[in-house]
Amino acid sequence: MKKKTIVVLIMILCLGACESNEKFLAEDPKGSLFPDNFLNNAAELELMTTSLYGIWDRTMGRPYESMEIKFACSDDIIGTGNQRAQYNDMEVNMDMTSRCDNDVQQGWERAYNTINQANAIINNYHNADGNMPEADLNAWAAQAHFIRAFTYFWMVRFFNNIPLITDAFVPDAKKEMTCSSSRDVYALIVSDLEFAEQWLPVKWSGYLGKGGAVTRGAAKSLLAKVYLQMAGFPLNGGNEYYAKARDKSKEVIDRAGEYGYVLLDHYWQVWDPYWTAYESSVDEAILWLDHTANDYTVRAPNPSRPIEFGGWESMVAELGFFNRFPEGERKEFTFVTDFYHSSGRYYHYTDLQGAHPSYRKMWADDLTPGWEWEKRDEPDSKWLTEMDRSANWYSGRPVIMIRYPDVLLTYAEARARTDGPDELAYKCLNDVRNRAYKGVGTTEASVSGLSTEAFIEAVVWERAYEFCGFEYSARWFDLQRLELVERATTEWRSEPEEKYRLAKPYTKKDYFLPIPGKETTLNPNLKDNNPEFN
Repeated sequence: MKKKTIVVLIMILCLGACESNEKFLAEDPKGSLFPDNFLNNAAELELMTTSLYGIWDRTMGRPYESMEIKFACSDDIIGTGNQRAQYNDMEVNMDMTSRCDNDVQQGWERAYNTINQANAIINNYHNADGNMPEADLNAWAAQAHFIRAFTYFWMVRFFNNIPLITDAFVPDAKKEMTCSSSRDVYALIVSDLEFAEQWLPVKWSGYLGKGGAVTRGAAKSLLAKVYLQMAGFPLNGGNEYYAKARDKSKEVIDRAGEYGYVLLDHYWQVWDPYWTAYESSVDEAILWLDHTANDYTVRAPNPSRPIEFGGWESMVAELGFFNRFPEGERKEFTFVTDFYHSSGRYYHYTDLQGAHPSYRKMWADDLTPGWEWEKRDEPDSKWLTEMDRSANWYSGRPVIMIRYPDVLLTYAEARARTDGPDELAYKCLNDVRNRAYKGVGTTEASVSGLSTEAFIEAVVWERAYEFCGFEYSARWFDLQRLELVERATTEWRSEPEEKYRLAKPYTKKDYFLPIPGKETTLNPNLKDNNPEFN
């Protein structure tokens, strides 16, 4: 056991713990243990893959310091500037500030650390040829392909043209990087996911559930999302990719029972603080990060709370979006408008310094008993007496990254854009709408007989409401691919304060982040990652 622990530490230190490309470039590899002389059997593959999941968790779990600062440009989240001025900088469309650049830099480094570790596995897993069955060997490689695809998909939507690195990184201070086109990046993402859907199992058994249900169904679900994005801006793949998104999402829907996917009865159940991965044979979660209560994350209670309740206001609801949001159970749970402090003081959101409703989704931590949503109306409920009780940056609750309604709405939109909405498309949309209103089984929120254009608009807005507030299926990515950013930041906004006014009109180049300054200093070829929009 001691020997195994030492090997794990060596691999994490050698391959995953570098804090910046600059440090990585400066390291001397002589005498180090590298994958080209490792990965000879299942035990060594497990060690490397375990390390990969840990690095990926860190990449996706710390958006407080990452590219997700860009989400403040959307129409569902507003950057108050009261605690994190960077969010307000992005909100009003300022040029990149040093504060923003520093946050983006940290996210960039973590993402490429993940990609580097995945590359090491993908390029060397054949070292174990002959030592284990081919299907088992490919299942290990498929996990690395999936995680690399997810990470590149994350990066390409924020930056568009980026370095496309497929080799295990060899430290070389003279190596120059250039940006590949986003089309080439997407080609790799699709190839990775096609490999993953072929070799990942329907369900895992043993070994920690394999890192949060990285399964065949998850690969197909992510591939459907990728095709939907490719259909829109900036690739503008159109009907060809809408058809691919339609067909791939339908594969998931048709096999939902086999994969174990279902809509939970009520929206708030998705955010149950005591939700545990794998506890049910059917669930809404398709992919998640399964971490411990010691993991710092912005998807914990503290970041989305008001300053008066110990929070940092990273997830504040834009007023126009809040006012348009359809009534029902989902709205009641999604937002907090009335705040109760343990001191006995009550605040309406208009009394707060931030003066906006907060998002309640990520308040569901599992560290403080008494926060169950179903007890919210009891006189001594913590919801009504002590909202400041559990204000922390930690949560042991797994963070869901893909949910089944994402697949349903992907099919509904893609089908409508190719051949018009069919019966299944209406069912997908209405199932999500009705669950949001009063729960699965009701029909009161159903729509029918819409024109194709009206149906598509209804689906796009349903996605906005279902996934608002820092979910991984972010509203920002829909605004970007549908070229709606300009409308979302002007006519759809309802902000009375001057600090939320745009500093300048949006251009297509503003849809993407510039590559951070530290990287362009090391590699001047990265200086302008989107010259086509100059």
